[in-house]
Amino acid sequence: MGQEELPADRARRLVAEIAQLKPAWVIVEGGEPLLRRDLFELLGLMRRQSLEVHLISNGLLLEESILAALHALEVKVMISIDGALPATYQAIRRGSDFERAVEQARRCARAGLLESINFTVLKSNYLEIPGIFRLAASLAAPKINFIGFKPCQGQSAELLSAEQCGEAIRLACRGAQETGLDFFFDEPFFWAAVKEWGLSAPRPAQAAGILSPATTACIFGEYLFIGTDGEVRPCSFAPLVVGNIADASLTEIWRAMRSSAFFQRLAEIKSRKAPCRDCRYGEECKGCRSRTFMLTGDWFSADPYCPLNIGRAR
Repeated sequence: MGQEELPADRARRLVAEIAQLKPAWVIVEGGEPLLRRDLFELLGLMRRQSLEVHLISNGLLLEESILAALHALEVKVMISIDGALPATYQAIRRGSDFERAVEQARRCARAGLLESINFTVLKSNYLEIPGIFRLAASLAAPKINFIGFKPCQGQSAELLSAEQCGEAIRLACRGAQETGLDFFFDEPFFWAAVKEWGLSAPRPAQAAGILSPATTACIFGEYLFIGTDGEVRPCSFAPLVVGNIADASLTEIWRAMRSSAFFQRLAEIKSRKAPCRDCRYGEECKGCRSRTFMLTGDWFSADPYCPLNIGRAR
């Protein structure tokens, strides 16, 4: 167990606290969650609480016994493959093995467990979006989740420009048309760009995993991310901590966050600065709050990553 990993007894109590909040689903991720020794005990507790569970893995540890255990628990699996080529994937995930990850994803699909391939969109891999569609199709993956990169530790070298992000959106729409594969592009401005540019993109067949059915907008503060050290954040990538489960229950943290004047203001598009405040797609987008803060130092600034903001006055 890692030095900062949540102790087993607190993790078990946390499952009960999560169930009390009645979330639409729970995502278990890492690092690599399969390295946690009591993972399957915790997954079993979640399933007995009737929680829908999704597991994000690099796929390398998905041996037959693990696949069988996940199948028995009806846990849905997303496998992260951040490159369509071995060199790209292994440069991003140093020490990993592209061929093994692909083969394990194929085995996961054959077992009926593979929900999606997750692909974090970076400057070094976005031109491989057509290739990841072809690879995912060859694996019989039902869907690709494209995750917009957030420089949560202040890194910006892999951050696309707004122009490159626009190209990534176009490549994803084209890849879906060519392969017939479903995809979700995890950027709040994705559907605004699709509408503005007259692109064709499939609406995901069902709400699951990282997809929120309630809105296309940024869901900062609409869910909770719980770190291995017990810190709770309003977004997986946010530098803002809203509590720690060592000090309060998850319900207390959730209620305090939802009643906070800061979060209530942040939910309103009129709190944004131009050009986001005046954008006709403002309510259905709202811009990524975590990335915007990391890049500007201002929670209420316009999203500098949005391709629709190119050339607009700020």
